[in-house]
Amino acid sequence: MRKFLKERVVNGGAIPGFHQLQEKHLGAVYEKRKEELKTLLAGKPVAVIFDETPDVEGRCVLNILLAPLEKDASGRILAYLADTVFLEQCNHSTVSVAVVNCLQEYSIKNEDVIVFDTDNAAYMKKAFTAALHALYPNSLHITCMAHIMNLIGNSFRKPFAQLNSFMLSFSQMFFNAGARKRRYLCFMINKLPGKKVTMPPNPCATRWNSWFFAVQYHKKYFGLYKEFIETEIQVCGRSVPPSVERLHEMLQHPNLAQSLNVQINIMADKCQPILNLLDIFESRRPVTTKIYNYLEDLQVVIAANKELQHEICAEYFEEFDLQHCTKTEILGTVGEAYVDAEEKLTKYMSDGQPAIEFLKEVRVFDPRHIAFLEDSVESYKAIPGFTHVPRDEFDSYFKALGPAALRASGCGVVDLDVFWDGLQERLPVLSSLAHRYKDAVSNSADAERSNSIYKLVLSNRRRSTTNPNLKALVFLCHNERILSGAFEREEREKGNVVEGEDMEEWEGLDDAGEGMEDD
Repeated sequence: MRKFLKERVVNGGAIPGFHQLQEKHLGAVYEKRKEELKTLLAGKPVAVIFDETPDVEGRCVLNILLAPLEKDASGRILAYLADTVFLEQCNHSTVSVAVVNCLQEYSIKNEDVIVFDTDNAAYMKKAFTAALHALYPNSLHITCMAHIMNLIGNSFRKPFAQLNSFMLSFSQMFFNAGARKRRYLCFMINKLPGKKVTMPPNPCATRWNSWFFAVQYHKKYFGLYKEFIETEIQVCGRSVPPSVERLHEMLQHPNLAQSLNVQINIMADKCQPILNLLDIFESRRPVTTKIYNYLEDLQVVIAANKELQHEICAEYFEEFDLQHCTKTEILGTVGEAYVDAEEKLTKYMSDGQPAIEFLKEVRVFDPRHIAFLEDSVESYKAIPGFTHVPRDEFDSYFKALGPAALRASGCGVVDLDVFWDGLQERLPVLSSLAHRYKDAVSNSADAERSNSIYKLVLSNRRRSTTNPNLKALVFLCHNERILSGAFEREEREKGNVVEGEDMEEWEGLDDAGEGMEDD
């Protein structure tokens, strides 16, 4: 390129090299954007989101994000990357120090820190209880609800050993096999003329939702797989890969093939409540006052299905001639899946989620819930500062203003932002608390996204970037994508399905039978 510019472009030789951009311009742009972020955050209540990830250099990298608790025009709360810290050791002490230093650098007042969002790692919980809570008295610790829902989903799918084996083999069949991908796409195009043909999603355990999306994909096309695998056996000859051989054995066995079909159909339908909640909890649109109700509803669904698996699964056996022992085995697996999911959900509706009492009580800021909640100020101890709400304010809201708003809405749905904005003069203390806590961020999904960006900037193919430049590049890249809405566009375009040649370089293939474990 430089040779072309020198020969063909006037003054082409004056174009600076890449190192000049890093040495002279990157730092200046970074500092300017950092000052702009400080101005944006000044004086606002914030959520602090942080997560650790290893990098290709073997280091522990902590990304710290700050989210001002105010919605943008589309109702989202945006989390901006504030700092990337390289830790020699990753424990509750080093994490606490890094977070405190970041908040001090951005001049965030202690009383303005409302919530810390992390994953479920034990050292993250200890960082809050041992250090951060004492320094930031108005703060709460919410472990990521999206991560919790993913753990519940993993518990639900693990008992399906046959299905997990099938899913893993199907993914491995296409790993580093570009020719087989092309043959598969051509096969599907011929079988499904006029329809959009895609490659199956990769059921990677570290990609939330991906396993369930793969099941729903297989539900649509399972009937075509036997013919495709038979064709692959002929094409490969003596060099048939183990994954194709396993699939061939599964699909050639009539009883096992039908059993897999039934399990796929059951799982594709029954996973939908988990998928729905995972989508809700991953979103940047806060649902803080609804979370506990969502969990209770899921608890009811799981309990009902656990007790009535024979009835709820009967329709899935109607088209198949399965042996009685196979039906009994499938029903037993379904029952076990619901028992495991219920156990995991129960854990996080108690001490597994440190903010569970807050999530239960914060519903008080939504007039729809007050009829079912306690009517005394002293009952709301998990919301910082709530016990100081004047009794007359609380009674006025609970007995008059809240019910009146519900009646005026007609449909029983109240816009909480408009409602509490209108009560700032009449209920100043209660309204102030509502604005601080009703939209508390409840997931650390943006920290996971920042980790992904970090691994794009520093990868196996690009490892010479210095730490200051690396911090600046990740900072600029993440925050630009947040402001431009790039994340949302990518999710819409991707549709959680990987298509055609985009599968050429799948990310790490994980065992579909091994899920993310909480500490």
